[in-house]
Amino acid sequence: MIVALVNQTRGAGRTMLAVHLAGELALQGKRVALLDTDGCSGALEWAECRRRNGIPALFETIGIASPDLRCGVWGLHTRFDHVIVDTPAASTAALRAALLAADTVLVPTHPERDAMGRCAATMQLVVEALAVEPAMTASVVLTHAPAGLEIERGTEVTVCGLRLPVAAAVVGERMSFAMSRGTGLLVQEIDFVGPAEVDVRRLVDEVFGRGRTGETG
Repeated sequence: MIVALVNQTRGAGRTMLAVHLAGELALQGKRVALLDTDGCSGALEWAECRRRNGIPALFETIGIASPDLRCGVWGLHTRFDHVIVDTPAASTAALRAALLAADTVLVPTHPERDAMGRCAATMQLVVEALAVEPAMTASVVLTHAPAGLEIERGTEVTVCGLRLPVAAAVVGERMSFAMSRGTGLLVQEIDFVGPAEVDVRRLVDEVFGRGRTGETG
């Protein structure tokens, strides 16, 4: 499966989610590639931090230019079970390239109304892509969520008349994620079966499906 993380708003949690989705899948025994689009999405920086601290890589992190993304992903498909695409906030070209390549698109955002409002431009591009590629799926993922926030399955969010499903699995405001950014460790390695790890595992189960994580491609 090819999953793209997109949001043109800075600080939404794209790289944090991309890294931890890739890490959780790798810990489940999957072959995973994490793509850093245009070399500035943050995934390569996280991987370098991990390398500097002498921590073995669990998955392959690859820099790729947005014009090469679609063909590059197809080439990787034979080598990896899953490809995660991390996109930078400031590049509409990278976002469009990711939408052309992805099977599933995730739009991370803080749950506050203002933060969701800033997703409108991103959501517009996602909705347009869904109209062209009906087999593609997309959902909003709430990050930095307050304790106790629960989302019912089937919930949708509407922003400026644009509607997308919201993932039932939310990712809370956890100290482990801040530690991960500074060390290159995954939250699974910092606090195994802690609340951050549980958030990530629930999202992986929802996005990839419990029965689908054993499939190739």
